[in-house]
Amino acid sequence: MNFLKLPEGARFSNRQIIAFLIPVIFEQLMVSSLGLVDTLMVSSLGDVSVAGVALVNRIDTFVKAFSLALAQGGSVILSQYIGAQNEEKAQKSLRENIRIVTAIGAFIMLIMLLFKGQIINLLFGGADADVRGVSSTYFSVTALSYPFMALYYACSSAFRAMGKSKIPSSAALIMMAINLSLKYLFIFALDLGVFGAALSTLMAMAAVGIILLIMLNTSKDTVKLTGLFEFDFNKGIASKILRISIPNATEQAMFQLGALAIAGLISGLGTTAIVADQISRNVCPFLTCIGTAYNAVMLMVIGQCMGADNSDEAKMYVKHILKMDYLTTACVVTVFLLSLRHLLSVFDVSAAAKSLAFYIMCIYAAGSYIVYPLSFAVPSALRGAGDTKFVMIVSSLSMLLFRIGAAYIFAYAFDLGVIGTWMAMVSDWVIRSTIFVTRFKHGKWMENKVI
Repeated sequence: MNFLKLPEGARFSNRQIIAFLIPVIFEQLMVSSLGLVDTLMVSSLGDVSVAGVALVNRIDTFVKAFSLALAQGGSVILSQYIGAQNEEKAQKSLRENIRIVTAIGAFIMLIMLLFKGQIINLLFGGADADVRGVSSTYFSVTALSYPFMALYYACSSAFRAMGKSKIPSSAALIMMAINLSLKYLFIFALDLGVFGAALSTLMAMAAVGIILLIMLNTSKDTVKLTGLFEFDFNKGIASKILRISIPNATEQAMFQLGALAIAGLISGLGTTAIVADQISRNVCPFLTCIGTAYNAVMLMVIGQCMGADNSDEAKMYVKHILKMDYLTTACVVTVFLLSLRHLLSVFDVSAAAKSLAFYIMCIYAAGSYIVYPLSFAVPSALRGAGDTKFVMIVSSLSMLLFRIGAAYIFAYAFDLGVIGTWMAMVSDWVIRSTIFVTRFKHGKWMENKVI
């Protein structure tokens, strides 16, 4: 197919890109399925439990995104050293990144546990008292998983930077199996309610984080992790990692804080709105799992091209991967819309919540096809080149001005309720796409020097 033909002697063939892509897609599907099945199991406990868990899941999503962004920042350094064929510094960057990301995850856990009540009241004070009670129980356990979550993302990002996407995908499968098995046992056999749902998440995350760490230490055909617990902190490598990871994590922090602000808005719209929003947030990732996988591909490919000091090849791959992204996303969106009614029928929630969720997901599907690839794959390419400060500034301002501002306007001024908050999300994507594509065309991102 000429549409996807690469030039002779290209660094990564289509077959290599697809070989990297498929395990990541599989992993994203598993993660999305996990969220969906989680919601289905918790829905057996009633709308109040679904709503209470949904609110804490917004906090968990914030921590996940922040940890992943930190980990990906370090993986940019790792991928560029791999591209430059500098194995010694690749090993050092791997070691320092795992230390930094895991330590920050432990610090976040302590903050969340110490100020649990204040955080829930600040973010979700508009929710009913019984919903906040469920949230408090669930949050007390899930917060303990944050260091393991950080470790999992640090290790997964490292394997992807090496082009070994099958390993984190296998780990995700193990995590899903452990989580769902324990969740079924704790909820239905031992009748532990939302406490059991949270406990299964903690145990599964701890297991896969430790497994991946062991694999990095014993694997022979990758950059090997050595000396993790030795007192040999490398300030130079750590500085390079933090220069990339801090802007990347700050961007995600702003993004997720905005999402939490919107969650606070939704919490005041009633239990039906919270449930519809939660269902949508568990189903919609199926739509963007392809796009998320391409984001990972873009980060790895562009990072290695720039590490090899070949910016023209990096530019070519951005355009090529975008073509592949749009082609596959079109297929996914079509299947999703055709199966949406049937998918919603499996949720044991009110008809009103299902109806709201249907309209939300139709809006999301349209945005996913039209602007999602440009809004997320292009900035992933910029990050791979080390242009993280620009991405951070644009994403943060877009979140504050368009995602949050438009959400309140659509929800209250236009009386669109929870549907308005999702319309605001798509409007934010449009603004991001316009700015990032302009940045890409001007070529300033190719001037970055990371290593």
